[in-house]
Amino acid sequence: MKSSIQSTAGLAQELGLSRWSVSRALNFQPGLNKSTADKIRETARRHGFTPSLLGRGLRSGKTDLIGVCAPNLVDYFLTDKISRLREAMSKRGLRCVMQIISTLPAEENAALVHFAAMRCAGVVSLASSLRLDDAGIQSLHSAGIPLVRLDPLLDEFHGEIMTDRAFAMRQAVEHLHCLGHRRLAVMGINPNHAYGRQRIRGLQQGCRKQGLDFNRDVILLNRDDSGATPDFELGAILSHDYISLGKKRPAAILALNDRVALGAMHQLQKQGIRVPRDVSILGYDNADFCPHVTPSLTSLDLQAPVLIDNAVKMLLPPSSNKTRTESAGVRIKPRLIIRESTGPAPRNR
Repeated sequence: MKSSIQSTAGLAQELGLSRWSVSRALNFQPGLNKSTADKIRETARRHGFTPSLLGRGLRSGKTDLIGVCAPNLVDYFLTDKISRLREAMSKRGLRCVMQIISTLPAEENAALVHFAAMRCAGVVSLASSLRLDDAGIQSLHSAGIPLVRLDPLLDEFHGEIMTDRAFAMRQAVEHLHCLGHRRLAVMGINPNHAYGRQRIRGLQQGCRKQGLDFNRDVILLNRDDSGATPDFELGAILSHDYISLGKKRPAAILALNDRVALGAMHQLQKQGIRVPRDVSILGYDNADFCPHVTPSLTSLDLQAPVLIDNAVKMLLPPSSNKTRTESAGVRIKPRLIIRESTGPAPRNR
C-alpha cells in the first residue's frame, strides 16, 4: 500500500514537528538532538519516504551528492581511498555516487558532465587524465561545482592533491644506501607512465644525493606487456630476469608495489635466495599483508588518510560563511615503514 507521506511537509505534520527539523534530520545536518533526529529518520524509513534529490537540487542549486570518478579500482589501489572518502562524506551528511571509467579522456569528460547535470555538491576525480580546459572540467566550473583531482595522470597540474612519489623514492634509496647497498634492481616501474616518470625522477634524485650513478647503479627490470600481467605473477616473472643477471645482480630490489614485491620474494625463496640475507626487498603501498608475510615486508605507506583529509578540505568549505579557494596543490609525503625484508648488504655483514 502506498504511503500517505509524499513530502517533508507531510512527514512534519505526522510527527508534529517543523519542516525545518525534518529537513535537517533527513539531511544529517546539525541543530537537532539525537533522539529527535533518530525519530524523524525512523518514521521516514517506516513510511518508505525519501526526499526528492531533484526537487532539492532545483530549490538549492545543489544536491547532497558527491560525484566520484575513478578508473580500475584494483590497478590504481583506490579501494582504501574511496572507502575513506565515503566515510568522510557520510559524516558530513553527504553521499557518494560513483562512476567507474576506463583511462579514455572521453569517458571521464562524459562522467563529469553527468555529475554537473546531477547538480552534485562536489566532485572528486581519481587518476584524472584531463586538462583544465577539457569539457568535463569546464562543465563543473560553469555550474559552480568544486572539483578535486587526486593524483592526476598528467605531469602538469594545478590545485590538485598528489602523492609525492619522488620523495618516496628518495627515502627508499637513502634507506638502502644506509644499509650499505650501492646498486639497486627496480621491478615493474614503467618510465612511460606518469606515475612511473615521477618515481624514476625520484630515484635519479636519490642516487645523486647518495653519490650514486643512476645509469650505472640502477637496473630497470620490466616487460613490454607488464600492464596486462597480474602483479603477483609479474613479480615472479621479473624475479627470473633478476636471477639471470648472475653475478651482476644487485643485492637490493625496489618493486612497483607490494604485490610485485611479494611475488618476487616467494619465487626467489624457492630458488634458495634468502631475504634479506642475500637480497633486500622493498615494496610500495604498505598493503595490509605486509606485516604478515615472512619476512615481513618493508614498504612505503602512501598516507591515504592524510590524502583524503586534504581532499575533503579542498572540496568543502570548513563552515557556511567561508568559500572554497583555489590551492596551488598539496603534496603528500609517503612514509617508509621498515620491517624485516631489508637488511645490510651482504658485503657489510
